[in-house]
Amino acid sequence: MRKGFILLAMVLCFILIVAAGNSSAQTGKPIELKLSHFMSPMHNLHVDVFAPFAKEVEERTKGRVKVTIFPGEALGKAKDHYDMTMHGVTDIAFVIHGYTAGRFPLTSVMELPFLVPSAKIGSRVVWDLYEKKYLAPEYPGIKVLSFWVHSPGHIHMTKKSVRTLDDIKGLRLRSPGPQQTLLLKEFGVSPLTIPVPELYQALQRGMADGAIIPFSAIVDFKLYELVRFHTLADLYVMTMSLVMNQKAWEGLPPDIQKAIEEIAGFRTSEMAGASYDKYDVLGKEAAKKVGAEIYALSPDEKKKWADRSKPLVDKWITDTEAKGLPGRKVFEEATQLLGKYSK
Repeated sequence: MRKGFILLAMVLCFILIVAAGNSSAQTGKPIELKLSHFMSPMHNLHVDVFAPFAKEVEERTKGRVKVTIFPGEALGKAKDHYDMTMHGVTDIAFVIHGYTAGRFPLTSVMELPFLVPSAKIGSRVVWDLYEKKYLAPEYPGIKVLSFWVHSPGHIHMTKKSVRTLDDIKGLRLRSPGPQQTLLLKEFGVSPLTIPVPELYQALQRGMADGAIIPFSAIVDFKLYELVRFHTLADLYVMTMSLVMNQKAWEGLPPDIQKAIEEIAGFRTSEMAGASYDKYDVLGKEAAKKVGAEIYALSPDEKKKWADRSKPLVDKWITDTEAKGLPGRKVFEEATQLLGKYSK
């Protein structure tokens, strides 16, 4: 008799679960996902990557998923976006790894100086490194949707042209992250940690002599209004990614997970890289329109800069290996992939 009641209870429970699921499906209420980033809605990533991503997710899932974008630090500061995703403040977030120094040591291989020639190539390489499982251990408890890098960073000055290592000594330049800060110190520069949304004001007030940033930022942050001297040096790139809260990911039906992975992954990585390279060209055009000087380091001079930065590469390998990480292997793999995709 008791077994009969238990069996009946289990059947009723199953019926209620199915009924609840059917009721939810019948209401047609979509799964709501929040995507947070700290750029403006006019930034190339919002226009070319985040907005198309949200739209395609909704279209591919036939309206079962709706992604709402919160730009401009609406949900939190730029440096907090990874933790915001971990703790469920947002479901999906845009992350710049260099904003949390030391947290992603192997991922930072891409930020070593004079390594990456373009955003598209660098983005293919960093995604390959992730798929080959070199970087995955650095992201426990979170779903990585995509990786990319911006176009190479150059020197942008308000009042002085930089053509040699002697020219750069003693300058106050905005540095985007820890790897770039080490590089600037090696060159005798006083690095300034200024969030990129605040860079315009810092340059306008004379707090900084210039900045090392990609040319895309000249357009994104209207720096062409202030900067008059640009030196093409291919100093660095920074890695970025789109990440998702693990519980939010696991709560999605398998077919929706599959759709999002097909939209994100290498596809979004390549889209982001191509966007940065496109805006790199637009940045140079904007500089030319206002009569700014664009100077490219000669091959001999660029070699001097690269030779000066070599100890930083050696130190990166030594430091990662000292932590028990395969730094040399990852650096060699990244170098090999960069050569492959640069052909």
